[in-house]
Amino acid sequence: MKTNTIPSEVVEYLSSYYETYNTLPTPVLECTKGSGAYTAFGTNLKKKVEKAGSIESLLTTFVGRGAKKEMKKVSKTTGRTEAVVTIKTT
Repeated sequence: MKTNTIPSEVVEYLSSYYETYNTLPTPVLECTKGSGAYTAFGTNLKKKVEKAGSIESLLTTFVGRGAKKEMKKVSKTTGRTEAVVTIKTT
């Protein structure tokens, strides 16, 4: 599974920017599980920050729709949820 990690310096910069301007310099959040980039700004971003607890937490733990969908695949034989993530490369 491919994972994306944001360097701590970038997290610090984005956190201070968010605290100052209540937005991010770019409306793109990268999925930490590698499923792509997602747009979040305005009330959408604020709700995501509230749900994550802080902007730092959101930036370091955000999981996008694609990765969530893959993680929720249910095995037909066992009926249990399996954490399966496939990364498409082009």
